[in-house]
Amino acid sequence: MTTNTHTSSAVRDPEPTASILAAIPDCLKGTLLDSTNSEMKSRKSTLISSNNLTNRFILSRWGIRPSQRRRYKNLFASIRKHCRILFQHYLLRGRIEWIDSSGRHVFGVFKFDEVRGNLILGFVEMTPESEWTLSHR
Repeated sequence: MTTNTHTSSAVRDPEPTASILAAIPDCLKGTLLDSTNSEMKSRKSTLISSNNLTNRFILSRWGIRPSQRRRYKNLFASIRKHCRILFQHYLLRGRIEWIDSSGRHVFGVFKFDEVRGNLILGFVEMTPESEWTLSHR
């Protein structure tokens, strides 16, 4: 008896539902908080690409590494598309802000680059004193 170990029906790809996609901004916020809490305080801004956010989110959610992109092509494509839309939203707003247990966080957002659809944004942490320099779009 021969078994085919490469059947796609045995293992289903994770499904990016609306509630799962709604968790992507939390992954971005965690990444921004990690960057501000790191010892690299000398940097004024943090650069994050939409593809990097995709990879982080998929790894944290399902444990799937970027090297497995071919196997999970549809999952990576749909999450990448959603991350680009999210980045465009923050870019149009010019800021991202939220309040959590550690306080209020405000970051200015600017476009650093765009390479083949991979949108790279710069995030600058704003203090209450410098927040007036942000535009309210």
